[in-house]
Amino acid sequence: MSLTYKGRAIIDLLSFRFDKIDISISLPVIALVATLLYAIYVLLTLTDKPKIRGIYEVPSALPIVGHLLQLGDDHATVCEKWWRKYKHDVFQIRLGNTRAVVVNSFDACKEMLIGHQSACVDRPTLYTFHGVISSTQGFTIGSSPWDESCKNKRKAAGQTLGRPAMRSYFPMFDLETYCIVRDLVRDSKGGELSIRPYLQRYALNTTLTLCYGIRMDEVYDNLLREVLEVGSAISLLRSASENYQDYIPLLRYLPNNEKTQRGKSLRDRRDKYLDQLLNQVREMIQNGTDKPCVAAAILKDEETKLSGVEVSSICLSLVSGGFETIPGTLTSCIGSLSTPEGQVFQDRAYEDIKRHYADVSQAWAKSLEVEDVPYVNAIAKEAERYYTVSAMSLPRK
Repeated sequence: MSLTYKGRAIIDLLSFRFDKIDISISLPVIALVATLLYAIYVLLTLTDKPKIRGIYEVPSALPIVGHLLQLGDDHATVCEKWWRKYKHDVFQIRLGNTRAVVVNSFDACKEMLIGHQSACVDRPTLYTFHGVISSTQGFTIGSSPWDESCKNKRKAAGQTLGRPAMRSYFPMFDLETYCIVRDLVRDSKGGELSIRPYLQRYALNTTLTLCYGIRMDEVYDNLLREVLEVGSAISLLRSASENYQDYIPLLRYLPNNEKTQRGKSLRDRRDKYLDQLLNQVREMIQNGTDKPCVAAAILKDEETKLSGVEVSSICLSLVSGGFETIPGTLTSCIGSLSTPEGQVFQDRAYEDIKRHYADVSQAWAKSLEVEDVPYVNAIAKEAERYYTVSAMSLPRK
């Protein structure tokens, strides 16, 4: 009986209090709270670009992070799974506060990147790579936003690496390929060894010769290894899976930010060896032993139509880019040809060489100057097509 009495007393008290509440006050409060909650939701899901109409969006994006957590460490594989799961070869996703469009199939890539080439020529700027690592030496050509300076750099690099200019580099290629064969024979001692370090030296020496008139003869030269180590680490920091702070700005302001500190450390190490290379060129100019190269032309005030920063960017692009793509492709190709199945292709290539040249020594001498052996050309093109250096292309804007 007493419990029933207490229960009724509580109900009467609550009824009395709710009766006294002014409905005109409670409605604005509810509206304000709802507005604040909606504003917070919008801020947490806001992207630099609104949702693109007509392009499928992958579902289940989370507030703040978007699809970053779902992408994990292997973005390329996850994007391929989404392509097959949702039956869309082009779709949009959210990388934190950034909206991105992923293009998977060959036909879609051809239509977008070739059919709309001028619309995809720009590059996005990322906090870690552009704001931290590249704050001293400028951007590489492939990562530069499109402007007049970038246009000049691409034009100059195209002239430097174009087919007409290649003829003047034949002696350099002759020397570097000779050194590969020489050192492989010397170091293998009839056994097995990894060819990748030798191919890395080849790739880096060709760009160093073009930019600074310098080459390194030892495969495990300290400077050579430093350039390769720093360059590879910087490439990893450009990945979205490595740098959430590029897409979630709040992370940039955390104390003892490991990614920012790592970026600054790599920037300082890169600045050190780039300054070392430039100082070597200055020293050679003073001693009269310099060779024709991009850096020497600038230091001697020769007409280049490029600023010092633009030339530095070109040199940085060549030094940073070649040592990753060329060794990977060559290692894949040589590795495939070295298998029992690959021996067949070697025999066919050798027979095709003998079909075009009466003497093998003549073929060797002509190999740098002409490309008139169809089967060898086919192997080279297939190596470029088959092996993918990077699972995902650099982002376009």
